[in-house]
Amino acid sequence: ETQRRNQTEQCMFSSLVQYFCKPQGKSPSAYAGCKLCPQDWQLHGERCYWLSEELGNWTQGTISCKNQDSQLMVLQDKKEKEHIKTITGRSPPPVWIGLRSHQKEWRWVDNTPFNPKMFGTSLQEMGEGCGTLKARGFEVHRCDAEHKWICKKSPFLLYP
Repeated sequence: ETQRRNQTEQCMFSSLVQYFCKPQGKSPSAYAGCKLCPQDWQLHGERCYWLSEELGNWTQGTISCKNQDSQLMVLQDKKEKEHIKTITGRSPPPVWIGLRSHQKEWRWVDNTPFNPKMFGTSLQEMGEGCGTLKARGFEVHRCDAEHKWICKKSPFLLYP
């Protein structure tokens, strides 16, 4: 009984891989697996991204992301920052990201400090507030302002 169930599960899993994942060659064993994001999310590299439709304050964005098993976007590097332009458009209004100051210290929502050298910018002189991203870079806004937001999370890994 257990062996038959395992074979059935393996067959169903293989079917899922073949349905969702692109083959890496022409043989049936070419399905190496893939990374999947929820509907309306975009996969880029190792992460899934989602841009809200509605406007809200920074806290509402944080809660919305948490409710989707994600967090407001924490930028890892300049390359990721550039990719976000493909999600938001060429000259978008500001979007909330997971950056906030507390007593003039800028931290990401994962509690890592903001590294201005990594992004060639300094938020230190910009005072208190919450971080947004625009085409030209970071901006600080009052946390109760209304903007769209970007959530980020790991994809579902589907491998045979």
